[in-house]
Amino acid sequence: MNVPDLETRVRSYYERFEPTDSTRLAMASSRLLEDARRPQPHRFLWPTVRLAVTLAGAAVLLAVMVLPRLGGGIVGPGSGSGSPGPTFNLPSALNAQVDEAGLMRTGGIWAVQGSYFLTSTDNGATWRAGSFPSPTETVPLGEIFVLDQDHAWVIESNWVNGSLATPSVPGGLFVLDRTANGGRTWQSTTVSGDSRCDRTTMSFVDTNHGFIMCSTPSTAGPNGPNNQTITHAIKGSAAVLGTVDGGASWSVAGNAIGLGSQFTASDANTLWSAPDYTSSTYSGTAMAVSRDAGRTWSTVDLPDLASVPAEANVGVAAGPVFWDAADGAIAVGVFLNGSETPPAIWFYRTSDAGRSWTVVKKPTDFPMLDFPPSALVGRQWAARMLGNSNLTVSSDFGASWTVVAGSGMPENTSFLTVDLIDKDRGIATVFGTQGTRVLMQTSDGGRTWHPADFGNARAKVSSTSADPASAQNLADNFETMAIKEPPTAWNMLSAYSQKACGSESGFAAAEAALAKRTNYKYEVSKPTQSADLLSRQNLGPGLWGALNALADVSRAYVVVVTFPGTAEPAETVVAAPLAATGDWRIWATTTP
Repeated sequence: MNVPDLETRVRSYYERFEPTDSTRLAMASSRLLEDARRPQPHRFLWPTVRLAVTLAGAAVLLAVMVLPRLGGGIVGPGSGSGSPGPTFNLPSALNAQVDEAGLMRTGGIWAVQGSYFLTSTDNGATWRAGSFPSPTETVPLGEIFVLDQDHAWVIESNWVNGSLATPSVPGGLFVLDRTANGGRTWQSTTVSGDSRCDRTTMSFVDTNHGFIMCSTPSTAGPNGPNNQTITHAIKGSAAVLGTVDGGASWSVAGNAIGLGSQFTASDANTLWSAPDYTSSTYSGTAMAVSRDAGRTWSTVDLPDLASVPAEANVGVAAGPVFWDAADGAIAVGVFLNGSETPPAIWFYRTSDAGRSWTVVKKPTDFPMLDFPPSALVGRQWAARMLGNSNLTVSSDFGASWTVVAGSGMPENTSFLTVDLIDKDRGIATVFGTQGTRVLMQTSDGGRTWHPADFGNARAKVSSTSADPASAQNLADNFETMAIKEPPTAWNMLSAYSQKACGSESGFAAAEAALAKRTNYKYEVSKPTQSADLLSRQNLGPGLWGALNALADVSRAYVVVVTFPGTAEPAETVVAAPLAATGDWRIWATTTP
């Protein structure tokens, strides 16, 4: 289905119902089409190795770079022509809404759109789609790492509050999902251990060898004289988990005080870690390296940082960039609050696998609108975000800079994230409308941007091994939240079912009455795609028409909810992803 056909289908269906469903799908309403052109606030995503806006107090930042996979002889983007560029194409953006997107370690592009996992190895010219183990819009994405078009790993989040999902296995730290075929099938592993794990960061170097940093942040000391919040602060710590079988099993490789969530692996033995900005505010930052797969760690000595005043803060954004086993780069943002010295980014290089570093440039000739700052680097080029959709780029590794004013973005909307594949090609996510993000692409160094075009890749996804579990989880979560947290359950309903219920308050009252009648007990059957149950005759013309209008019926499952020990009749619900966004929804045939 092409974009105009999709937009026509969405618009025609919503003429019959209020657009109360997913905010992504609601982009089709005229009111939200207008909202796409209004300013939107920043939204901060889970940390990834990419350029992202972060606002904080003045500090010294060790802003370590994104991992573009670059060859030799690269030069940076030049200045824009100044001629008018394209405007934001909202109809195309309907097809490009994503929950998250980024670059594979091998340089391709990946995106998650509801329950779809999309990958491209030709800079977005064509896409391949598989399923993704995220059952509803209310489930926050956890840590995602994509190695190549086939191999990806996902650490599940708690679907209620966004923390790590709590495994059912005693001693489990979290649940990890993995695919080796681009999302056609997924396997789950419970990762166990006795370490505290407030935050996870994941890095794989090949299909077998990978690492997870389980970290706890630094905490402030008591208030008192001599700035005791810092002098008496407790440093964070972390444990390194490793796998040699692609994530099927994990073991503790090592642990140390001072390690943090800013973590990456440059090869199967060399790991890099540092505290996040908040932790470094309390306990300082020293980037650490392990050259024995996480068993032992040592501090990295970056020249000139020792001269930074002690009262300055230090924060690390990510791991260093390496183009081969020896050559890499780091960018360091420097700023001392109250100082007359302007902010700067110091660029470092190494040619001996990070055993020694040389300061290359200390540019101060452009404004820093955010601290701690982040940057992107290649062999010879660098880029920083200035605000809105503008970048400042350097073709000589920071010696000089040129502002590139990108066109084609939504008006008055800033980048959420930026990833550059090389000096010309890159991706970014931006706000498209209320609470939504759109994946944008550039092929001219950020001068012009256009929404990604997934084509008909999603239409080729049939029901996979992950779908029955997603349908089961959605039905279980819906029934649980209908009792404990009706607003959350309401958001799981399709627009058709919300319309049938009448109102959110009416839905909550009806569910409360049902729970009381059934003594708060229910059982959910296994999902089925039985042709007798998944039919117009069984579901009724209204629900069947709604499914065919907006859902991916090939991935729809019928679930029967019974209430043991009572005379309450069974309920039939359908769990299915929306065709436009991939978000799973509940389609109820009856209301309580």
